[in-house]
Amino acid sequence: MSAERSAEVIEWSPQYEVGIRFIDGQHRQMLDLVNRVLEGVHARLELGELIEILRDLVRLTEHHFATEEKQMAASGADADAHRAEHRQLLESLRAFTDRLDAESAGNCSLFLRAWLLRHIETTDRQFAAFLRERGMQ
Repeated sequence: MSAERSAEVIEWSPQYEVGIRFIDGQHRQMLDLVNRVLEGVHARLELGELIEILRDLVRLTEHHFATEEKQMAASGADADAHRAEHRQLLESLRAFTDRLDAESAGNCSLFLRAWLLRHIETTDRQFAAFLRERGMQ
């Protein structure tokens, strides 16, 4: 972490945990990558470096969604709305990444951070409660 932090950076805290290890771990990694992009924009990193971090973030987001959706199928969760949220976010991310510059990389990270925190609070908390009822931690 850099000594000088951008005002947009949000540190991971227990308030973002949903109580399922694999979900919490991936969410934490996603927030870390969001913060790295925001710090990079603040530090005026080269566009190529910002784009590489953002691509890592998109790949991790895709992996996270695939992991969650696999678990949904395995646990018998009725998760059509959850999957639809995933699809909508991926479409938005692709729209951002089609026209990347430093400003849009920062905007994409802010958008993803807001989406992630809202998604954790609503949809993923419900899904985690469903999994915990079935004995998963």
